[in-house]
Amino acid sequence: MNQQTEKLELIEWLVKQSDSSVIERFQKLKGENFNSPDSEREMTPDERAFLYRIQFLEDRSSQEQDECRDFYEQYL
Repeated sequence: MNQQTEKLELIEWLVKQSDSSVIERFQKLKGENFNSPDSEREMTPDERAFLYRIQFLEDRSSQEQDECRDFYEQYL
């Protein structure tokens, strides 16, 4: 499986999560990586892309999230 597919599967999984502890762990990870000015240089491009995607999904409205989930569910 290539990295792009793995990232999309992680995004799909994260969108479906309702367990607040899982989401809180990802938010903590994102916060730790985005709070340090040097952190982006320390992250790999794939890690940076994944964290930006998570941030993008968090900024979307619930309707947009539902539409995104519906789109990805067709591939499950």
